[in-house]
Amino acid sequence: MDIEESCRKHALKNAADYGKADARFVIGKVLGEHPDAKADYKKTSALVDAVVNAVNALPAAEVARELEGFVFEKKTQREGLPPSPISPAITRIAPNPSGMLHIGHARAIVLNDEYARTTNGKFFVRLEDTDPKTKKPLPEAYERIPRDIKWLGCNIAEIVVQSDRLETYYEYARRLLEEGNAFVCDCPIEEMHSLKEQGKACPCRARPPAEQLARWERMFDGYPEGGAVMRVKTDYAHENASIRDWPAFRIVTGEHPRKPGARVWPLYNFACPIDDHLFGINLVIRGKEHELNAVKQAFVYDYLNWPQPTFLEYGLVKVPGLLSHKSEILEGIRSGEYSGWDDVRLPTLAALRRRGIQPQAIRNYMLSLGVKRVDSQLDWNKLYHANKDLIDASTQRRFFVEDPVCVKLAFDAPASVELSNHPSGALGKRSVAVASEVFVSRRDFDAFHGKTVRLKDLANVVLSENCESAGNEIVQSMPKLQWVSHGTPVRILKPDGTIASGLVEPSCSALKIGEVVQFERVGYCRLDSPGEYWFGHE
Repeated sequence: MDIEESCRKHALKNAADYGKADARFVIGKVLGEHPDAKADYKKTSALVDAVVNAVNALPAAEVARELEGFVFEKKTQREGLPPSPISPAITRIAPNPSGMLHIGHARAIVLNDEYARTTNGKFFVRLEDTDPKTKKPLPEAYERIPRDIKWLGCNIAEIVVQSDRLETYYEYARRLLEEGNAFVCDCPIEEMHSLKEQGKACPCRARPPAEQLARWERMFDGYPEGGAVMRVKTDYAHENASIRDWPAFRIVTGEHPRKPGARVWPLYNFACPIDDHLFGINLVIRGKEHELNAVKQAFVYDYLNWPQPTFLEYGLVKVPGLLSHKSEILEGIRSGEYSGWDDVRLPTLAALRRRGIQPQAIRNYMLSLGVKRVDSQLDWNKLYHANKDLIDASTQRRFFVEDPVCVKLAFDAPASVELSNHPSGALGKRSVAVASEVFVSRRDFDAFHGKTVRLKDLANVVLSENCESAGNEIVQSMPKLQWVSHGTPVRILKPDGTIASGLVEPSCSALKIGEVVQFERVGYCRLDSPGEYWFGHE
């Protein structure tokens, strides 16, 4: 297979898998098949870009048809991920739209999508928005959450919004009431808790179905907020008091962005099994904190004679160093502490995207965790390493000096120098003009003042306000400093809240918004707006 055909093959596959081909992914595959193409990386890159653009202009049906003409090695389950117990697997992710997604949500998203993808199943996104008061939905979340999930490379079969399905939940509530498997309780909450602790049923439980249905209808226009709850009947001898006659519906009058007039809302453990069954969910991958919920939901499955899905449960992933609770983030946004859900200091997917973290890096990291029940802590360094593996070979290097100090070159320096865009030499070179004075960082100036250093790829000097020449011999042990001539002022925003201000070399003016560069001895940074970069990682 020649190189152009290889480009076409992998561009089609990438477009079929993710909806749109990404040249950065395709070029890695092509170079894996044609390592000689690295010798003329610029030409190879241009060919890949042209093929990717052509493939992305094709209708999905044409991509699928043309893809049939290529042979791929059979995709196996990723290392570290146990085989799916169900095939095809129909999975779902069920975030609450009270805030945007952060890195902690990515594990469930990626695992559910991966099991569906590798078994030719389906992956649903269900927005659980039936708590208009304590988890008040944000109107913008209905669009932004699916967008973040798609950014992670997920194929969404359907987006389901629970508030649009209230009549369906009401239908099954009536059925349980009619069949004597649920009841409407208007006992004071303190009294109900006391009875449950004693293992005693409340008097509401014994009322006949016809009366229960009447009380149910009264929940819609008679009882005040908090005045009545529909409960699912359970074993009153159950060792866990929270299982005993658990609540399924309650009255909440908080304003809802989609259903402003609704006041009877299902709780999670009622709506969840209804939706899982009706949408054919047969594999539920979720955190182990849902074990108790599974016990409660089993009563709904039993009463409706429905089979339960298969469950895979994993431990919590704790996010160190940054906020990971949506309520805390939202409070910070509303107080003005954060500029929005994509503030550089936040661990949200939107913020990571603006920092230049690749979605495939997040997928690779989350898949490496597998499905383990032990709790773990997010290892930022491993995530960053996964990102570096993806972007390093195609990321150009540039010079940045923070808190610049001007030094004069007290010798005849060359008018310009050729700097390599990448240590491998694969990304070509750039010409950089040299003035009679250059800038170095104050940190370097203070640390090496009076010492012999090498201005990288330029000359050896004795560092001072007036730098004397120290020859041009490259000495391995000599400190090598970045420098800038004819620099442009910029600032780099970092996730720890600090801002690095300084100068970048003039060639940075050719960068496009969204492009990632590696500032040497600083790290990978994404150009977010003119004069402002967002720090990704070292």
